[in-house]
Amino acid sequence: MNAFNPTQALASRVRRHLLGAAAGTALAAALPFPAAAQAAAKRIRFAHTAPLMHGWHLWAVQFKKGIEARTGGKIQVQIFPNAQMGNERDTGQAVRSGALEMGAIGVGLSNWVPELAITDAPFLWKSRAQAYGAFGGAFGAELARRCMDKGFVLTGWTDLGFRCITNNKRAVTSAKDLQDLKMRVPVSKAYIAMMQAMGASTVAVDLSELYLALRQGVADGQDTPPSVVKSNKYYEVQKFVTKTDHVLTTGYTIANPKFFASLNPDEKAAFLAAATEADNYLRDYTQKDELEAYAFLKAQGMQVTLDPDAESFRKACAPVIAKLPELFPPDLVKMAQATPV
Repeated sequence: MNAFNPTQALASRVRRHLLGAAAGTALAAALPFPAAAQAAAKRIRFAHTAPLMHGWHLWAVQFKKGIEARTGGKIQVQIFPNAQMGNERDTGQAVRSGALEMGAIGVGLSNWVPELAITDAPFLWKSRAQAYGAFGGAFGAELARRCMDKGFVLTGWTDLGFRCITNNKRAVTSAKDLQDLKMRVPVSKAYIAMMQAMGASTVAVDLSELYLALRQGVADGQDTPPSVVKSNKYYEVQKFVTKTDHVLTTGYTIANPKFFASLNPDEKAAFLAAATEADNYLRDYTQKDELEAYAFLKAQGMQVTLDPDAESFRKACAPVIAKLPELFPPDLVKMAQATPV
């Protein structure tokens, strides 16, 4: 009996899905070129786990438009949202094996490239401009090199929003106001350490169960980007929101190295230009969406604090980075923070 090969099994599952999807009207409608043109075109299958209004899908749609226009349809993109190809780990495995050409993934990419956890370091950035400069400079190049070493071409940095803090107990204007609050955190050593450093206790709750946990008082508060507070209707079960900007929620778009190497120089240039264009599009969108979200939350009756004592949060969280070098390598922290603000 042949040994089970998980990579082949994953690839087989992806192929079966694609064959089934190709027969469906939704996929047929998504392909803008006739069958004869499709046969001659190079295909990029792009998978992500998020819904259609999520930043990853917006990135993918913009990338599809850009590369198809730049290549005259010689490269075409098929987008598979809503975890059609499995969860984030499935997506990462499929891209790494070549069963998929591209995908979007969050901090789960750190399962293969542990150093990527650095983008969850609290108050790593003093501004978006600093973060974007770092991603486009030596810091980003170093992370891209480490991704390539583990079997991924890092093709984009998706800005999913600066995180805010909401709660039901009091207005949070400085770090001391988090004392004794029960804060929901994702299952993450970094987030647990960050909240505890500011004096809060932590409760691990899955995002799918967070609304109920907040309503029932299992947690007093939580932290997500304001657009998530809006879309998930946490304003119905939370009274206060503070623009702390403690973590810039960063996702990644990745490609299979063999596929990328198969592109000719003109196609690679079109690919990289379309990826950069998609990054910039999503960055602009996310910043506007944040402002609109805070205005919306205020209109829903939440007390919004837009100018808290940022330095108090930074000071409280500074030891977290130093105490977790396995998550936040000192050389990368230094490189990131040396980027001009």
